[in-house]
Amino acid sequence: MTLAGLREALRSALLDNLGLKLLSITFALCLYAFIHGAENAQRTFSLDIVTIIPPDSSNRQLMTQVPNAVFVTVRGSRTQLDDLRTDDLGTLQLDLRNGTVTRIELDKSMFHVPAGLTVEQIYPPTIDLRWDDVVVRPIPVQVPRTGDAAQGFLVKGIVSTDPAMINARGPRSVVDVMQLARTAPFEISGLTEGTYQRLLALDRPPKLVTYDVDSVMATLEIGRELATRTFDRKVEVVGIPRATVTPAIVQVRITGAPEDVSAVNPDAILARVEPKAANLDLSQPGSDFLDVLVEVPRVTAEVNPPKVMVKW
Repeated sequence: MTLAGLREALRSALLDNLGLKLLSITFALCLYAFIHGAENAQRTFSLDIVTIIPPDSSNRQLMTQVPNAVFVTVRGSRTQLDDLRTDDLGTLQLDLRNGTVTRIELDKSMFHVPAGLTVEQIYPPTIDLRWDDVVVRPIPVQVPRTGDAAQGFLVKGIVSTDPAMINARGPRSVVDVMQLARTAPFEISGLTEGTYQRLLALDRPPKLVTYDVDSVMATLEIGRELATRTFDRKVEVVGIPRATVTPAIVQVRITGAPEDVSAVNPDAILARVEPKAANLDLSQPGSDFLDVLVEVPRVTAEVNPPKVMVKW
């Protein structure tokens, strides 16, 4: 066959009865789409879960984490499934307002699918819930310190707060084991003698717990660092040379700034009693308990025992 004959044969094959050929191809495509579109298939969708929790007035707390989504497998024609979107199925809404449901069985009736489609599988099939009562309990506030006061000074006592107690509200299983609420640290670096106040924020409470306040006013007192020395001193009786004292020796304890305490000369410490100043009848023999008097400049003196028996 010549090249011209071959060309003519191809032309006839393609163009003769062209309308009939196009109609046949169209019919074949429609038949293919119909057969394959009618085949059953399945597709899995992830649907968001929306929970409605109990109001605060119910004093009930959900302790378990509800899944964010549920996986739903839908069966039906491939054509319908290809056109189906997640938004067409909506969300799964769980009404938990009664605060008592402990298990939710997920079934097909909870999901709305177009006609011709069915829910084949749901995962997870169940959701377990755990609840607790909400209680309010007062707990003390603790203020930690950071830094050091200036040299020669120290913190006197403990840091006080206003309020001293705060109310913690939350699940009983959590609130009942809380021992205290901590604040941000009280910075005392370089502080000298005086009273200082700071508004301190409370640390974040445990999960599911709230405080009735966000901060407290903390008060702290800085005083001079004190030193002590102790001496044994003989008790002198002023004005009655022949009087006797029991016990004859007392212990004198002096307290003050380190430099003042170290400067005290023990021989300058005089422990004495003064019967005449006590308005006693000294005209005849007698006895009585009298205070032991000690004065030491710039320091505080304590005597042990504070009283002695004087006989005259």
